[in-house]
Amino acid sequence: MNHYHKKQFTIAIIFIFIVLVVGLGIYFLVRPSAPTCFDGIQNQGEKDVDCGGPCGLCPEDIREPLEIISQDFIPTTENNFDLVGQIKNPNRDWGVELLSYNFGREGETYVLPQETKYIIEQRVSVDNPDEIELELKEINWQRLKDFEELEIRIKDKELKITDQGFYKLVGNVENRSSYDLDKIQVTGLLLSNGKILAAGKTEMRTILIGETRYFEINWPYEIAEEITSFELKPYTDIFLNENFLKTHGTSERFKEY
Repeated sequence: MNHYHKKQFTIAIIFIFIVLVVGLGIYFLVRPSAPTCFDGIQNQGEKDVDCGGPCGLCPEDIREPLEIISQDFIPTTENNFDLVGQIKNPNRDWGVELLSYNFGREGETYVLPQETKYIIEQRVSVDNPDEIELELKEINWQRLKDFEELEIRIKDKELKITDQGFYKLVGNVENRSSYDLDKIQVTGLLLSNGKILAAGKTEMRTILIGETRYFEINWPYEIAEEITSFELKPYTDIFLNENFLKTHGTSERFKEY
């Protein structure tokens, strides 16, 4: 190759290099930045993806919605009903610190990660219960790390009949968790071969670590059908416990409507 051709070849290589550099510069200049999911919320146009990269929502940030499992309407006295709804939170790392709902009347509750919970509204006056439906409204999610179910035990549970011939459930709640608890709610169901005949609830305040507290749930009306079993379940609002949130709470929150 003579000197003239060498010069032409060098000029061509330099030209191609300049074109590539300019092209790459334009590409990176106009390319839209990838949305991130550091806040765990799809508020920047992110897409759900099955990867751990910087774009979209990482798998652990994807939340499943609350599930409404069942709804029951139990006649008590004339035109009065006890309403029993059952909901489930399928998420392992996300709890609901505040759930507002409409179920015959307005109410609020909370749901822990992977918790199945009864919502009970008592003495609701209505002409047609078929028109009532459990409606979940505002949902305030909060992420919890390393959450494990609290050790709250119900002991010495028993179904009794009062002197007036009414039923009541009695027992003792023991706080075996590592936290003092502001409030424990106990729900009780009376069943006939799986069918709910009666539903009730009671609350106890300030249950210290290791403390045991007695409770009663009363039904001051006649229940005609035979009771074949009963169910008792304790709940506590860990979102009101400052010590618990210092250990397990995070700053990741969002509202859902």
